[in-house]
Amino acid sequence: MQNSIITIEEAALWATTLFTAINPIHDQISEPLKKFIYDYKGDRDGEIESEIAAGVKAGLFESKFDFFDQDNTAVRGLREFCTAAVLEVAKHVNGQFWQEDGKCSLEFHESWFHITNHGGQHEFHYHSNCSWCGIYYLEIGDATMENGCNRFFDPRTAAHGYSDYGTAYISENSRFNTTPKNGNLVIFPSYLYHSAAPYEGAQDRIVVSFNSSIHHEP
Repeated sequence: MQNSIITIEEAALWATTLFTAINPIHDQISEPLKKFIYDYKGDRDGEIESEIAAGVKAGLFESKFDFFDQDNTAVRGLREFCTAAVLEVAKHVNGQFWQEDGKCSLEFHESWFHITNHGGQHEFHYHSNCSWCGIYYLEIGDATMENGCNRFFDPRTAAHGYSDYGTAYISENSRFNTTPKNGNLVIFPSYLYHSAAPYEGAQDRIVVSFNSSIHHEP
């Protein structure tokens, strides 16, 4: 029997991509933003002002979901950066599907901040009723790729129903830890389950997060 050549073709399907954008004006707005955030928080600790899913959050202060609506120059600067970055990402991934004029606008549905310390964490969850979400590292404190990082999980839930030697490529890539860095914005699709790993550090970890949707403008 002669050996035959097996022809194999690959189709890489349904990839999920995260994006990171570096804020060029972070050094200009970081201190004013932190002052505004601490003035807003006052002497309250461990309060969940949003009143949303308080049971999956511990050891952190969470503001109401209207942060980007605040009348503050530094807040407006961060909002403008986040708007530009998300629209750039959306144009990149949707280019072949969008109308040629490319005119679109971004709407923030919710925006808020977390101040985390003393073992604070946010358990496994995803965001509904939006298309793109963001986490902006205003102050990472003592966070690392394990301590207080944001962790994203494989969205293919059924893929983990069975495991053997042939599924190592799935089981060994089931989660992704971001690298916290001041001034970085992580942009991700809303369906991705994620968490904030427990954080321990002497300095507060501060992030600003948002949910957004994108609309075509005729």
